[in-house]
This record gives sequence, structure tokens and C-alpha cells, in this order.
Amino acid sequence: MTVRQQCTVLLALVACFFGAGCGGGDGLALSAETDDALYQQGKQLEKQGRNAEALTAFLKVAERRGEQSSPESHLEAGRLCSELNDPLPAIYHYHQYIRLKPTSEQRKIVEQMIRTAEKQYMQQLPGRPMEPDAVGSGDLQEQLRKLRTENDKLKREITDLTRGQTRAANTPANPVTPPVAVATPERPVSATPVAPAATPGRAFATYVVGKNDNLSSISRKAYGTSARANDILRANSNQISSPNALKIGMTLVIPE
Repeated sequence: MTVRQQCTVLLALVACFFGAGCGGGDGLALSAETDDALYQQGKQLEKQGRNAEALTAFLKVAERRGEQSSPESHLEAGRLCSELNDPLPAIYHYHQYIRLKPTSEQRKIVEQMIRTAEKQYMQQLPGRPMEPDAVGSGDLQEQLRKLRTENDKLKREITDLTRGQTRAANTPANPVTPPVAVATPERPVSATPVAPAATPGRAFATYVVGKNDNLSSISRKAYGTSARANDILRANSNQISSPNALKIGMTLVIPE
């Protein structure tokens, strides 16, 4: 065998060695992932019904090993999310598994799991817009796309509204000058003098008694009231001692 032939055989053997190594790489990576202590812990916790703790363990495996080296952990995380009634993360983990292992024998089963999780998510929406098996996967994808678009629109509107409220809160309002109260000086209340009750003045200083006169009638003529009859009697006590002593022709003094 010539040196050239020997080199060709050696290169072929090297190629076969690395080819075999590459071909068995998936098996080694899978074995390494499923033998991981945290992965095994997650499986044990899952058997015990402690699904939330098991999910945490599988997520830690994916985080520690990296997204490219943990397809089985994604598959387990997806199943647990579905059982915990959290379909959106489940859909994500299922897609990660298919992306990392596109030729897996379990691909069809995982794709069915994705459709089931999508329907599960749709059932959780307010008003239950879709019942299970009411629409196909394509319709579900379209509905999900519309829902995401509407959700993004609502988020933008809420953000704009919040910003507007923040600007309004930070903008000082036009100061309102309170009205100045002008003190009005109190006017002194002038007391209006109350005139004393007027005493009727006399109409004449003397009076000559006539026919049918009496002290009351004379008082009315002199003062405009009969109340001064006794005053006339007292003023003329030198002539008359009583109202009955009045005589025609007498000249009576009419007091002030």
C-alpha cells in the first residue's frame, strides 16, 4: 500500500469517527440532560403531585444548561404548565421542544398538545368566545393574532391616557385670585328722637259758658279732647266746686 493510499484510509477512518460522534451527539446530550440531578428531582416531584415545585426544577435545568441543550426540560415544563392551567407558557415550551428536536418521534404528539393548549387559552378568555373543537387550529391562530393586536392597541391607549393624566397633574392650574373682601364702614345709626306725645294746646285762654255747655264739651272745644275737663275744673275752683256748678255766662280760665 502506497503512502497516498494509507493517508486516504486514515482520513476515511477519522471522518467515520467524527461522523459517528456527531451522529450520537443527540443521544449523549439527551442522556446528560435527563441524568441531571435537578431533572431527576423534577421527575420525582412530579410523581409526588408537587407540580409547581417540579416545574421550578425543570426551568432551572433549562436555565443552567441553556435553551439549546434542554429540549426534554422544555417538554416537561410545557406539560406541567398545561396541568397547572397556564396554557400560554405551555405553548412556548412545546414550541421550544419542536425547535430543538424537529425530527423527534414525539413531534406529532407535541403539536397536538399545542393545539390543546391553544383551546385551553381561548376558553379562559372573558365570555368564552370559543368552545373546544369549535374551530380549527388555523382559526385559533387567527383569533389569537387578532386578540394580540387588540391587546397591543389597548395597551397603547392606556399608556397614552396615563401620560395625558400625568401631564395634567404636573401642569399647574391657573391661579385663581380670591376676591378681596372690602370692609364697608358701618354707618353710625342715628337715633331718631322720639317726640313726646303732643299735649293738645289750648285754643283760647278764657271761655264764656253757653247753653248746653259742660266741662267735657268745653275741654273738647279748647283742646280737641274731653280729657282736660278736670284741669279746667281745678283752674276755676274759685268759681265752681263741681262740674254741676257750671252756670251760663260764667267766664272760665282755660289753663295751658
